Amino acid sequence: MIERVSPESLDEVFDFAESLYTADAMWTPPLRVWERRRLRAALADPERVRLFAARRDGALVGTLSILRDHSFERTPEEKVAWFGYFECREDPEAATALFAAAAEVARGWGAHVIRGPRNLSRFEFVGLTVEGFSRLPPMLQAHHLRYYPALVTGAGLSYHHDVLAYETPLVADGGPRALPEKLTRKADGCDLPGLTFRRAYRRRLSRDLSAAHAVLNEAYVTVPDVHPMPRETFLTLGRALAWVADPELIQLAFIGDRGVGFAVCVPEINEALVRCRGRLDVGELRRGWRTVETAAFKLIGVVPELRGSGLHAAMIRQIVLGAQRAGYTRMDGSVIDERNKPMRGVVEGLGMTVYRRYRFYQQAV
Repeated sequence: MIERVSPESLDEVFDFAESLYTADAMWTPPLRVWERRRLRAALADPERVRLFAARRDGALVGTLSILRDHSFERTPEEKVAWFGYFECREDPEAATALFAAAAEVARGWGAHVIRGPRNLSRFEFVGLTVEGFSRLPPMLQAHHLRYYPALVTGAGLSYHHDVLAYETPLVADGGPRALPEKLTRKADGCDLPGLTFRRAYRRRLSRDLSAAHAVLNEAYVTVPDVHPMPRETFLTLGRALAWVADPELIQLAFIGDRGVGFAVCVPEINEALVRCRGRLDVGELRRGWRTVETAAFKLIGVVPELRGSGLHAAMIRQIVLGAQRAGYTRMDGSVIDERNKPMRGVVEGLGMTVYRRYRFYQQAV
């Protein structure tokens, strides 16, 4: 039986997900108090988000959401509704019924396809794990059970694209690891008149973040499925990062007063959250935070007219040096759309290798 989940029933949904991963040390859910608040607010608008549950003999056996994201309805030829919050026992019949319910809603919204998984935004919990099950997921990414891909394809969905999680060590032989020679040559070759680099400053953080935001929206305009991030959203995220992390993790490039490049890392919070198993345990979170060894390389941007100048390589060198000065021993680069060849070239040029792969699936409705 398929039923709509009400905002008041979310604890049962979270308890169900937790029960699936009891013996899985790699499962790292978001803090429940935070995720419940966000999902409850989203479900208040059933014309944007609906969450379904599958029951067998009264017991919950699966969940799936369907999301209408108006920013992805700008192309008349392809309107996409996004599925997410997919958790399921090894029950193909239940999985198929959940996707059928989601597809029916998507048709009612006028969608052409359902695609996913992704939860409430395009920046978090995107794609389904298909490789790397024995590794801790990167922050804002999920860990899934090995049989999930078979359930999704068995319900009639097919491959759309993959996103990739990369990593590289920052230390070697007891000291900072040197950058690859090719990347060093490119960075050394960046000779732009008036170019300067520096880390972000807390005393002028809003101006620094605004400069980075302008570069972000210029740099990503040609990347598939990416739309401009609102300035206030970017500033809110940046201020939160600067509050908890070393300012060395935000590196900026200027020519005169104009921002022309930026790179951002964040501490890999999953190395702390894995201790909490979704519960707000302040003691465990503090102890875990002190042991975080990974700087997660989340964003880099260069204004389009300076691509090919060596500025990308120079920004990578700045952010790596900043992370090393801040004491991190590993760098994560996650997640990158496999279709984004320029960005893959950036991280692979740093010597990064893929350690997790996430897959998007879709189905015409």
